[in-house]
Amino acid sequence: MSEDRTVQEKLQEETEQEEHEHHHNPTAAAMTNHIVANIATLHVKLHQYHWYVKGPHFFSLHEKFEELYNENEEWFDQIAERLLASGNKPFSTTAQFQQYSFLKEDPADKYLSAEKMVENLIDDYRTTRDVTMRAITMAQDEGDVVLEDTLISYKAYVDKTLWMMQAFLGKEAYENDDAMEEDED
Repeated sequence: MSEDRTVQEKLQEETEQEEHEHHHNPTAAAMTNHIVANIATLHVKLHQYHWYVKGPHFFSLHEKFEELYNENEEWFDQIAERLLASGNKPFSTTAQFQQYSFLKEDPADKYLSAEKMVENLIDDYRTTRDVTMRAITMAQDEGDVVLEDTLISYKAYVDKTLWMMQAFLGKEAYENDDAMEEDED
């Protein structure tokens, strides 16, 4: 009986299932959990940049980074709750976020120029977009239309955010975007 299992036994079973899904039989939910982990990393990075941005773009970027971390938080909750509603378990600990995120944070980033902060965020959002596109395809293949729809909406948000950050740097939306340039070939 499942009630007779200890908390540690339940966690061990869940951990083994996660490892199996991530390494042997990846699912849309498992891929979406990477998105959850990326969003958690972005939460920290956006706060760091919000607090430490300096220079002539301080006012606009300080405000924009706050807007981004607030929007990021909404998606974090929406995507995690979608996983729960479909019987899956979203990552919920710092250890899981660090293990499964494709993004990195660095305490030294507080010394970066405002433009370099934006460039780093562009890289992070592109990475997250690419994972999201893979999760959308997997959700489609699995017939999980609600997760697919949620992720399509999230991707639209990420695309718009990328366009705005690229415009801030004086670039076109897909300029220097290797993944999108490959799609055009």
